[in-house]
Amino acid sequence: MNMLQETPAIYVVLHQISEDALQQLFWGMEEEGIPFRISTSAENDLRSEAHQAASLSPLAVGIACNPGEIVLHTRNLSPDTPLFHLILKDQEQDRQLRHLGCNAARLVKGLPFKPL
Repeated sequence: MNMLQETPAIYVVLHQISEDALQQLFWGMEEEGIPFRISTSAENDLRSEAHQAASLSPLAVGIACNPGEIVLHTRNLSPDTPLFHLILKDQEQDRQLRHLGCNAARLVKGLPFKPL
């Protein structure tokens, strides 16, 4: 067994958005007890980025986001068919992000999703 193996995590790809803007997303995953790993990308094809992140993630779940939208994908779906694709609305953004973070973790755990 390789002791240097990475901890299984949901992979999150950021495109022109700060980690601070997504704190609710991260708290949602933490709330459910699932770790995440953050990277940045210059690409703006969120579906493709989220699917690639899911394909690389040991947990088979990936998220990609920019300032106006966020995509949650799983390795088992077609790259053009994400599980969730949300347009972020200012008045609901914190709730949307928190629930999407929870839902990403619940996908890993096999639990029912929270409403978005």
